[in-house]
Amino acid sequence: MISPIMAKEPMAFIRQIFAALFVVCALALVSLWAFETPGRALLAYRDSLPSPLVSLVEAVSRGSETKISATPQRSRQNQATLVVTDIVRPDVTRDRLRTIGTGQAQRSVAIYPDATGLVQEINVRSGDAVEQGQVLATLRNSNETVAVQRARIALEAAQEQATRYQSLLRTGAVTTVQNDEVRRAVEAAALDLQSAEIALEDRNITAPISGRIGLVTLEPGALVSNQTLVATLDDRSQLKVVVEIPEAFVPQIALDHAVTAIPTTRTGKQYSGQISALDNRVDAASRTLRAEATVDNVADDLRPGMSFTVDIGFPGQQYLSVDALAVQWERSGPYVWVVSDGAVRKASVNIIERSVNRVLVSSTELAAGDAVVTEGLQQLREGAPVRQQNPAALPALPDEVPTVDRSPAASGDRAFLAQGDVPGQTRSATP
Repeated sequence: MISPIMAKEPMAFIRQIFAALFVVCALALVSLWAFETPGRALLAYRDSLPSPLVSLVEAVSRGSETKISATPQRSRQNQATLVVTDIVRPDVTRDRLRTIGTGQAQRSVAIYPDATGLVQEINVRSGDAVEQGQVLATLRNSNETVAVQRARIALEAAQEQATRYQSLLRTGAVTTVQNDEVRRAVEAAALDLQSAEIALEDRNITAPISGRIGLVTLEPGALVSNQTLVATLDDRSQLKVVVEIPEAFVPQIALDHAVTAIPTTRTGKQYSGQISALDNRVDAASRTLRAEATVDNVADDLRPGMSFTVDIGFPGQQYLSVDALAVQWERSGPYVWVVSDGAVRKASVNIIERSVNRVLVSSTELAAGDAVVTEGLQQLREGAPVRQQNPAALPALPDEVPTVDRSPAASGDRAFLAQGDVPGQTRSATP
């Protein structure tokens, strides 16, 4: 016989089950009433649901199918995702190279004496402008002067003897052989005089080129040799600016290519020049090509050894520019959402270059003037309807490809490109 206590236990368990079912149903009704998504999800399977359940969901749900069907146009607008767009613009890259260069004199010479001796006289001061062949300093030359005089006397004596022998040869008093020996003696005496004059000339330290003399550290009486540096002489009427050209720009660089050199002292002055020399190979370590650009220094305000910012323009390569916020990533690579006829489609892109807020891309699925989504990306899917908040007006595309002289990047106005703002576009997230 079953005791009363054991009979009550199944009844209590059944009551607990009914209580739990009641709580679950109540929560389901509350969620259907409070949120639109659950009811809409259930109504999507209305054909497989019992009619009483469909009626109950339609009565309770806030987003019922009855309400949706009553206002179809308004429903589609509510379902369209609100997005902010930006316009795809044409731009160029690798259109300008800015690098650091070092100035060198057009010609530079280190001056050393040709002989050893004591300094007798210094004829220039540090920084003087000198002409080619000008005597800068003189070494003591007494012995060399005497040697020149002795050689000159010997030459005169030999010439007189040759004249006498020439007369005697006509009378037959001397032989032809004797006359030839005297003539050779004259030639030897002339060479001795020339050698003595060279030795005397070597006592003068002269300027091999025209230019500006550097610091002169010699003093009269100092002993110098052919290893003693007297001074440096620079021809700085033009300056050579040595730069390293990256390998990517090597195919576009050539002789006479225009450059602009700006001293890093920020004097505000710019100096125009052109490429005057190119190395014959790319350095394997730095992957750069050594080049020299020549700039005029008529005002003589540039010095060898100065550093310059060298700006070199190129035709560049044309790509598309999009806002950096528009670029999204997936396993297959980067892409952007393109707005077309009120819906979005995915366009794959290849990233070429990044700037502050813009990205240069290439793509066969994207064109200049397309509108790409920059905000509201989280709820987008292929073909989803969208509404543009203050849609950006498509700008008039240029009739021709931007060039290095006319593109915003070439003119230094990359700040304009970086902002990514189009007239009439609002970047606010609220409607």
